Amino acid sequence: MDAKKLVKPVASEPIKAECLFSKEQLLAAERFQGRRDIVNALLCPDKQYTAEAVEHMIEKYMKGQVI
Repeated sequence: MDAKKLVKPVASEPIKAECLFSKEQLLAAERFQGRRDIVNALLCPDKQYTAEAVEHMIEKYMKGQVI
């Protein structure tokens, strides 16, 4: 008879739970105090974002071309 091997899943990276924040919460956050105008212009009031996504949006906006 064939013996079944028990294989344990390998956890290469821990699962990261990302928190979602509203535009108002992000505007009030100390992290974005120096960039409140950009955050206010980039975000929609009815959506929720992660802090990392907002950082990426700001970075992309700042690297954009000026016409």
